[in-house]
Amino acid sequence: MTSLVRLYALVFFICLSFSQVLYSNIEEYFRYSVLPDASNYGNTGLLETPSARFMEEASLRLNFSSSFPNEYTSLTASPFSWFEATYRYAEIKNQKYGPAGYSGNQSLKDKGFDIKFRLREESYYLPALALGLRDIAGSGELASEYFVASKRYNNLDMTLGFGWGKLGTSNSIGNPLEVIDERFLDRDNETSGRGGEFSYTSWFSGRTSVIGGLEYYLQKYGLKFTLEYDTSNPDSYGFVPKVESRFNFGLSYHLSNSLNVSAAFERGDQFRVSFNLKGNFLKDTIKKPAPKNVVRLSQDQLKKVKKNNQIFYSSLNKSLRDESIYIQAATLNEKEVDVAIASSKYYSLTRPAGRAARITSALSPETVEKINIHSMNGDIEVAVISLNRREFDAAANKSGSLSELLNKSEMFSDNSNPIYKTADFQPTVYFPEFEWSMSPGLNHQIGGPEGFYLGQLFWMTDTSLKFRRNLTLYTTLGINIYDTFRDLNNPSQSTIPHVRSDIQYYLEEGRNNIERMQLQYMASPWKDVFIRADLGLLETMFAGVGGEVLYRPFNRRVAFGVSAHRVRQRDYNQRFSLRDYETTTGHASIYFDLPSGIQPKIVVGKYLAGDKGVTLDIARRFDTGFTLGIFASKTTLSAEEFGEGSFDKGFYLSIPTKLFYGDYSSGMISFGLHPLTKDGAALLRQHNPLFGILGDTNRASISRDWLYLID
Repeated sequence: MTSLVRLYALVFFICLSFSQVLYSNIEEYFRYSVLPDASNYGNTGLLETPSARFMEEASLRLNFSSSFPNEYTSLTASPFSWFEATYRYAEIKNQKYGPAGYSGNQSLKDKGFDIKFRLREESYYLPALALGLRDIAGSGELASEYFVASKRYNNLDMTLGFGWGKLGTSNSIGNPLEVIDERFLDRDNETSGRGGEFSYTSWFSGRTSVIGGLEYYLQKYGLKFTLEYDTSNPDSYGFVPKVESRFNFGLSYHLSNSLNVSAAFERGDQFRVSFNLKGNFLKDTIKKPAPKNVVRLSQDQLKKVKKNNQIFYSSLNKSLRDESIYIQAATLNEKEVDVAIASSKYYSLTRPAGRAARITSALSPETVEKINIHSMNGDIEVAVISLNRREFDAAANKSGSLSELLNKSEMFSDNSNPIYKTADFQPTVYFPEFEWSMSPGLNHQIGGPEGFYLGQLFWMTDTSLKFRRNLTLYTTLGINIYDTFRDLNNPSQSTIPHVRSDIQYYLEEGRNNIERMQLQYMASPWKDVFIRADLGLLETMFAGVGGEVLYRPFNRRVAFGVSAHRVRQRDYNQRFSLRDYETTTGHASIYFDLPSGIQPKIVVGKYLAGDKGVTLDIARRFDTGFTLGIFASKTTLSAEEFGEGSFDKGFYLSIPTKLFYGDYSSGMISFGLHPLTKDGAALLRQHNPLFGILGDTNRASISRDWLYLID
């Protein structure tokens, strides 16, 4: 063991033995909390060195870090408090992407994916422990594994651990895992050249280094100082010609709880500048409008209601519209009232149901004991919440409990017999109904040989023409404003049908396009069974006919779906002409709704290129609606047939827009990324997938959001 390693170990364990974690109330008065932030690579750490610190769960962090030769742009997510995942693009400025005829003067780009697990939380005497893998299933350029411990003593945070792979390059210690198996002594650094493969036989093997560093926090000034010893030795494998110093120094300044900037002096001769933007979406921290006050009917008005229910229906209709809730049907009886509602304003089902119940109770005669709210999504009735009026009024007035209200309420689904067909009051609806919206949009291709980012700004117009209930024509038009797609020059070399890999031709020739012109029919012929039929230009690259069936048992945490389409490939200009390739694609799906918001999905079937296989999708949905998900597919294609990446994979996230505004909204900001656009495991992009519309309408989802009933 070198003297430097002995010094690290001595400092760490002396401080650990005297560790007395002190918490001072003065920190509560500082404007911003200075917390552990991103390493150069995006996940929580020092500079080159990872730590055992993590973001709070339900957090996202965008990080940019630039020096020479490596520049990193990354996105880190924490679906759990004990887990971080990072997707990263690295630019290696002193290497070329490829031959000049292929990629011009563009520098080398590399994609990577990191994961980190917390093994234990920090306690009074013992440090936090974490284990992580860097650049898994990537090219291996930055592949590393590590085991680290972090301990806080007042304002000083210390990290010490072991690193393998690039982190183990200095080889300062023998691999401690050799006592388990001698295979850990040697590391296989060969790659297939395709990437995307898990080289698990190399993990935690080969050269090993002690890694570590110190962080010192000045909360009063929003500052954090960092010192680390860099064990990656970039000069030993040709990334840089010479390293003047193995010590790296950094300074971070927190401009707010969400934004910080930092600078570092690395390798004795290089400066690095970084910034990261972080958001936590575990709670909705922006206050929203409370339910509007409803003036109860006077005794004279209530007497008139008993003689003429139209007075009740008219008052109910007006008051609901004030809350952006639209009555679809209503029936007033002596002891109960049924009201069917629809609203596009609210994200959850229970909030508009609760506001509708509050209004209904205020306007109903005293003899009414039960309020039945029939929630609709579009023209489909999805659930009925039957409330005890007395218990609901008590809960709404804060004199009763929500749990007692839940115990005395009923929830059920009678979607095959919607109330709007038989109700006493049915508002007049004039067909056809026409709606439209406009907004700017972006198309892009990231990480290609022609340039890191090629994109398009366009104007998108969405229209819907409803001919009658359940039958609608959807159209999406795109008008180009500006693009850089003329630089695209990388035709697909795929050996299977080009169902996705001709994307550059669609981007270049379809600048002004008809993305969708689709006739869609939806219905619910039987209890808990929903159907959707499609005809027309279904998406950017395919037209055809088909549909979907979903069985969603209201009282269970599982749903089943089947979809099938006969499709033909659209021409590159995305108008009405079609190409020769056609196929039948279809899948069977099973959806799970597990505790803690875990939502796995398994999809099995035939994909657009004719390959057959399975897609596994795992997401976590938080109570706010914020969702993080990953997916991977394996089909009958070999790794060679699939090409670079070896198999299909990616991630996605969705953030409800209500988290950014002082009013309710059902909108979503969604982002998903396939690292590569490949033909294997390609799914048809379906508009209005049934589970997306109905997945949050079972008993478990309503119970989860029960709190919003009186909010």
